[in-house]
Order: sequence, then C-alpha cells, then structure tokens
Amino acid sequence: MSFEAYEDINDNKLVISWLNSQNGISTKTIEKLLEYFETPINIWDNLFEEKNNLKFLRSNILEELMKKKVNYKEKLIERLNNEKVSIITLLDEEYPIKLTNIINPPSILYCKGDIRCLNNLSIAIVGSRKATEYGKWCANKFSKELSNLGVTIISGLAYGIDTISHKSTLKNNGKTIGVIGSGINIVYPLKNRELYEEIEAKGSLIVTEYPFDREPIAANFPNRNRIISGLSSGILVIEAQDRSGTLITATHAAEQGKDVFAVPGNINSIFSVGTNKLIKDGAKLVMSVEDIIEEIRELRDINRDKAIRSIDYNSLNEVEKQIIALLEKGSMDIDSFCCNINNPTSEILSNLTILEMKDIVVQTSSKKFMLAN
Repeated sequence: MSFEAYEDINDNKLVISWLNSQNGISTKTIEKLLEYFETPINIWDNLFEEKNNLKFLRSNILEELMKKKVNYKEKLIERLNNEKVSIITLLDEEYPIKLTNIINPPSILYCKGDIRCLNNLSIAIVGSRKATEYGKWCANKFSKELSNLGVTIISGLAYGIDTISHKSTLKNNGKTIGVIGSGINIVYPLKNRELYEEIEAKGSLIVTEYPFDREPIAANFPNRNRIISGLSSGILVIEAQDRSGTLITATHAAEQGKDVFAVPGNINSIFSVGTNKLIKDGAKLVMSVEDIIEEIRELRDINRDKAIRSIDYNSLNEVEKQIIALLEKGSMDIDSFCCNINNPTSEILSNLTILEMKDIVVQTSSKKFMLAN
C-alpha cells in the first residue's frame, strides 16, 4: 500500500499531533486535556482561555504551544507529504485495536510504510544488542520460520537481535514492523539507515509515538517497548542480560496478558541470565517454532490448514489417518491418543514416530504432538 498524500487533515490528527509535538506534554497530559475539553477541536479553540483551570499544564509549555499554532496545519500537511509519513491518533477508526487494550496507549502513531501491517498477526522478537553467535542463529531461525507462516515480526531496530530479526524477515519476503524511540525522521542507530529504508521500500512499517525531530534519549525506550509488546500476540525473548530493556518489554507483555516466550541459553553466559530467569518465572520455554504455534490460536489454525493441504492421505495407513484426524483439531499428548484410538499404545507410538520421520507430525517441548508446518 503506497503512501496517500494528505490534501486536508482531520481535527483528531491536527490537534493531537500539535500537542504531541511539544516537549513536556505526555500521553497522560493529552488524556487529561481530552477529558477536560471533550473534543480535540475544543482544545484547539479554547486552550489559552482556559489556562487558569489547567493546573497540570505549565505556563511556559502553553506559551510555546500557542506559538506553534501559527500555520501549524499547513506546515504539518507539507511535512507529512514531503516525508511520506501517515499519522493515526487514538481517536481515529484506523487506530490498531490491539493498542487500545494496553495501559497508557500512545495518543498518536507516526507511520512510514504500509499501515496495514499494524493489524497483522504479529510476534515480537527482542533480545540483546550484543548478541552471541547462538543468539544470532536463533533470531534468524525463528524470524524466518514465523514469517514463512505469514506472521509479521516486530522489533525495535536496535543492534543485535532486533536487526537480525528484521533482516531475516525481509530476506524471506515477510513483513516486519520497526518500533523506534525517536522521531520518525531520526534513524537510530545511524548504521541501520539502509535497513530502515529497506523496511519501508519492501512494504513493511516503521512506527513511533514521538514527533518529528525528537532525539532518541534513553527515557524514550521503555515507553517504546510497551508498543512493541502491545502490537504483538506474543513476545519471543532471545538472549537478555539481567535488568535489561528486553526484560522491560517482557514485563509489558505479561502485564498486557500476552504470551511470553524465551529461548534457553548457556547458564554461564551473562546474555542468557535474563532469558533463563524468565523461564524460571513462568515464560514458555521455546526450542522450536512449534512451541510458539502451540500457544497462539491464530497460529495453530494457520499451521493446521497449511499442514492439511500438504498431506498425501493415500499414503497413510488407518492408524496414521486417525492420528491426523485428531491433530486436525489441535495438539495432543500420548494419553489423549490412547483414549481416542482403539489400538495398542505401542502401535500408536510407532505410527507417531513414522509420522515424525515423514515430517508430518512434530513433538513440542511440552511433550504434545501437532501437525508440522
């Protein structure tokens, strides 16, 4: 989907982008202003007159806002069109539903690329900036296998795991979303400019809640992380040090009710302390992509349909057909097979082994069987 130039702009986008452009005005402040004035246009028309009733808004911030108001609409439209940036506010119909369900949802999103990606089935892959060879291998493996299932991969465009996840997805013709902690026109780290441009060029998406020209200060990134987890159906952590930004993203995901997955690592590596701790605290241990598929219903459905289309039923014996019929309904353990198939356990096990050898069935780390993707 190519960028559609703005000829005009609605009140939501005009007013919320204006407020958001001012240093010192947070998402919470915008929320308070909307609560007080009820509509964006009332803020635009009456903010200065109501200043004495707005104790939460400092006078110097208000003065700067009023200066920016002059020709703001024309300047905004010109810049959006020149830089091919779309904006979506919390009050717009196209605002992603997934973000409305998180704590402190961003008031506005600045988007460069295909905004349809925001509503795709997505998994976030995050991890250490100083990835080991093992971490790089895992990031490449899981981003490739998930994107081959049609999953959009979300990450933060940082060095290490983030960069590898984005690049691997694009290499496999998948969709990826890079959520950044700066203005949409600021590439950080600068060495990722080529990746940034490739994401846009290949129909994927760059997104941020920060206005044009906002520098990537450290305080921006914890806020950025809640968007990464908020847009995803689950988050996969590949290598994380203790007390790292990656763990903040995992915490956001858990608070948002999202599935948290973690790849186990070397207990003697500082880059695996965080992931191993997540697993100890209840994150789903991931050894294969099937461990992720098993937990997310939309992925199970996609995987099942894909697997069913590839099976040659004429080559299966009766027990194998019964096993496949059961797995078409979902993953299953040995006990469940034995309760549903009137054959000896040994025969069921041997047929499961044969189906595994044929790459029709796989066993997950939780000892359940499912159709292979």
